[in-house]
Amino acid sequence: MIPVVLDCDTGTDDAVAILLAALHPDLDLLGVTAVWGNHDVRHTTDNALRVLDLVGGGGAGVHPGRNEPFRPRIEPLPSGRADLPPTLDLPAPVSAAGTDAVEWLVATLRAATDPVALVATGPLTNVAAALAADRRIVDAVGRLVVLGGAHRQAGVTPYAERNVWCDPEAAADVLAARWRDLLLVTMDATFSAPLDASDAARLRALGTPAAVAAAAFVESRIAWYDGPAPLHDPLAVAALVAPGLLTTLRATVRVERTDPGRYGATTFAAEPDERRGRVTVAVRADKAGYLSLLDEVLGS
Repeated sequence: MIPVVLDCDTGTDDAVAILLAALHPDLDLLGVTAVWGNHDVRHTTDNALRVLDLVGGGGAGVHPGRNEPFRPRIEPLPSGRADLPPTLDLPAPVSAAGTDAVEWLVATLRAATDPVALVATGPLTNVAAALAADRRIVDAVGRLVVLGGAHRQAGVTPYAERNVWCDPEAAADVLAARWRDLLLVTMDATFSAPLDASDAARLRALGTPAAVAAAAFVESRIAWYDGPAPLHDPLAVAALVAPGLLTTLRATVRVERTDPGRYGATTFAAEPDERRGRVTVAVRADKAGYLSLLDEVLGS
């Protein structure tokens, strides 16, 4: 089994990512660290607890983390989104939140005897803070998977994907660090495999609590997008167990932090850049394979 830590700003797609990480037989979910982004960290912590309690995974633990950017943005950004409900439509949690996310993450990685997979599906604030606290954590992470960035696909702006846009300083620090294996799952990949109403019905028909909850989340996303909707975050978890789902390229990545018009944009270059290192960048995904994986794990 692959030991996994999931760092997320739990909304609907993060919730499915947690379900996939908690239930996949080849993954050992060590814990969830909650970060600001979709909502204030008190809500993302509460939502993550609700998801884990739904499937009896509360023992993994949820640790509340940072609630503001790692360093100030060009323009301040309040935590949370007015266009999304702050609380997931799941029973209130029974489990209690754990210790501070950054302290727990550093301690967990320091103590790890096997390489840990770290999957980040929200702003990279917690990861950047852990890296600043102890740069040696890169040696304990076997693979870092980041859900973030965009190439041709528009995000929250024509140029920037939301997770990177929320905290470009953190993203720049994390993407520049010397991780053993760094995969960036971009919006180009997630938007290439949107789910529709028939896909949601297929999940709902499986009948398990996890599959029914996932179906409801997909349906809410279809309503929000007014059509087939990308299910971003679980694709980052899927990359750990089914890397063949993704079409990838190797590139150097730069995060725009000074130009207000392109703030938070990720730009990619094929040429080696020794200052930044090389990143594996996912640009497409196999929708049929992705949906089959969700069916198999959430329906088990």
